Amino acid sequence: MTGETLHGQKNDYILLDRKGSKGKYGGVWVGTTADGNQKVTVKCMSKYGPSLPSLMQRLAGIDSPYVAKVLDTFVADDGCLYIVRQYVEGTDLKTLFTSKSQYRKIDERKFIDAGKSVLKALIQTHEAGIVHRDVKPSNVIIQHLPGQNPVEADFAQAVLIDYEQCSPYPDTSGVRSSFALVYSPPEMLLKYNSLVGPWSDLFALSVMLFQLIMGKAPYTDCNPEILVNLQLTYPMKQPVRMADDLFGVLSHAAYKHPFRLPPRRLSPDEIEQTLRQGVEGRYQSAADMLADLEKVGEPFKKTSWINRIFNG
Repeated sequence: MTGETLHGQKNDYILLDRKGSKGKYGGVWVGTTADGNQKVTVKCMSKYGPSLPSLMQRLAGIDSPYVAKVLDTFVADDGCLYIVRQYVEGTDLKTLFTSKSQYRKIDERKFIDAGKSVLKALIQTHEAGIVHRDVKPSNVIIQHLPGQNPVEADFAQAVLIDYEQCSPYPDTSGVRSSFALVYSPPEMLLKYNSLVGPWSDLFALSVMLFQLIMGKAPYTDCNPEILVNLQLTYPMKQPVRMADDLFGVLSHAAYKHPFRLPPRRLSPDEIEQTLRQGVEGRYQSAADMLADLEKVGEPFKKTSWINRIFNG
């Protein structure tokens, strides 16, 4: 499709370059408006839920420096839903995290700044009745000019992108939705969509911040089944180095109520009740989490070198 012109509802778009490999929901291209005045990202959704086009229209009404602006949405002759959004120049947090030469140079306070930006994006997203459902490092862009070292960029100007997995809340559709394994809360892992809400995005953000600040996620295992069990069952554990006020915010956002037995041995009603207790134990709004994160000082305690080596 490179070089092709797409005819949208609000403009025509020229596709210039494919971005990454084709995902399970379609491809992503970088392009421009037909007049060449604006650079855009175009995503083709070959599979999408019935509510997504209307949700994209809602997102188009959000005017925030922390949310990638949706410019156009249309279904083309090939049956794909095309989502055109503002192109955000910069580097995503996953790229920075996996590049050890860059990651080790980043002051951990910058990740907290990025988290505040994401919360500002989520405040407006949730006010629009939308849950992002896919908050993770690859969907947060640190803005910087081409050629600029992203380590030196202002992380407080981070932008949340990729709303293609979003849903309304409460979600009563009964549609089984995908999830990001490392970052998703129990209600998403067990596909209780009626319990998914703003608190679900805040859970994912908490796990993301823990991973970025500590260098590893709070729950890790090579076996997906074991990882799911860890995410469902075990509370976030405080690293010895992490400051109490920061851990207080992250653990509150990632609260989960313990299951009496493995979920497969419980009735649907008991599973739902346990999940509901977990949801009620978290921040209920991004504004509340942001207010507490604003009070956090240094991310780490002052500890001895022995504690740092053996306890992280």
